[in-house]
Amino acid sequence: MSSADAPPVPAGFDTAIAMAEAAANHNPSWWNEIRTHAGDSADGEYCSSLLLGALLQSAAHRLGVPTADVWAYIRRTGELPL
Repeated sequence: MSSADAPPVPAGFDTAIAMAEAAANHNPSWWNEIRTHAGDSADGEYCSSLLLGALLQSAAHRLGVPTADVWAYIRRTGELPL
């Protein structure tokens, strides 16, 4: 898919990606700096939820199980099956 055919990037997407990168690097100071300097942190929070949901649906598909089973597993164990 070319960038011309791609859907528009949602507001806050760059914030969500940057916050995820900071969290993955175990850098809460960087994460908090990104969050506090975001134009609208709610946009980044919503995009973070969208991204997590997509990753979990992808994990369910990869594991060959219903998505509801992945949600139930996470609620029960607190572990992400990624």
